[in-house]
Amino acid sequence: MNSYEIREPIWKDNSIGVAEFRLLNDLLINISYKNKNDEKVFPETYIIKNPNLTNREYQIINGKKIYKFLIQELDIYEQ
Repeated sequence: MNSYEIREPIWKDNSIGVAEFRLLNDLLINISYKNKNDEKVFPETYIIKNPNLTNREYQIINGKKIYKFLIQELDIYEQ
């Protein structure tokens, strides 16, 4: 299982972008962004398991497919 840190989400729709090559295995996501009170806005660790990418939105950025995931749709990782 791999892990990946997101510095700041896409605020317009509270989503994150993840490159296709990171989604080959289960992926743990931490969003490290903190508000002005130095509190993590998204303190949970999320997990993406075997995503269905067939109908998911993506963009090509620097030659890589970046898939969009809404934070509210992500599962919270329970250790």
